[in-house]
Amino acid sequence: MVKNGTLCFIFLIRFEKQFKNIYIMKKQLLITLVLFFFFNDIVAQEIATEKSKNSFVEWNFGVGFIGDNFIFPGTSVLGGNTYINANNIIFEYEVGFALPSLITGKMGVGKKFNNTNVIVGVRPFPFNLYLQSSFTNGKKGYWIASLEFNPLYSDYSDKTISFGSKAIINFGYRWNIIKKK
Repeated sequence: MVKNGTLCFIFLIRFEKQFKNIYIMKKQLLITLVLFFFFNDIVAQEIATEKSKNSFVEWNFGVGFIGDNFIFPGTSVLGGNTYINANNIIFEYEVGFALPSLITGKMGVGKKFNNTNVIVGVRPFPFNLYLQSSFTNGKKGYWIASLEFNPLYSDYSDKTISFGSKAIINFGYRWNIIKKK
C-alpha cells in the first residue's frame, strides 16, 4: 500500500523534471531572441557597405540522427535575412519554430559563387555546426540543403542543448520576401 506522502513525492519529482525542461526551453528561446536582435543591430551598421539584402521565409524538412541507431523526422519554419557585401561575402541569420525542438535558429557566414551561396555556421538549438548550399534562384525563391553535425556529442554528454542529435540532414525552400540591391 502506497501512502499519500509517497505519491506526492513521486508527483513532485516528475513535476520538477518537467519544470526544468520548460525552464531550459524558455532560457534557450530568450538567448535566441537576444542573439537575433543583437546580430540584427550589428548588420544594420554595415548596411552602407552591403551589396544586397534579402529577407526570406524558409520551410525545411529532414531527419535527425539520434544516438546510435535512431532516425527522427523534423520540420521547421524560419524567417531571416541574408546580407551580401561587394566581395560576395555572406552574413545570414534566421530564427523560427521547429518540430520536435519547438524553437530553432541559425547564424552563418559564407561566400556567393555565381548563383550559389555556400555558408558555414552554428545552430544554437539544437546545437549543431552546419554547411549549407543554395541552388539557382527562381522567381519566388530557391532550394537549400544543409548537413549538420554536433561536435560535442558523446554517450556521456548532456543531450539537452543538442536535443540528442548527432547530425541532421535537411532540405528546404526559401521564399524571398524583400530583395534589395
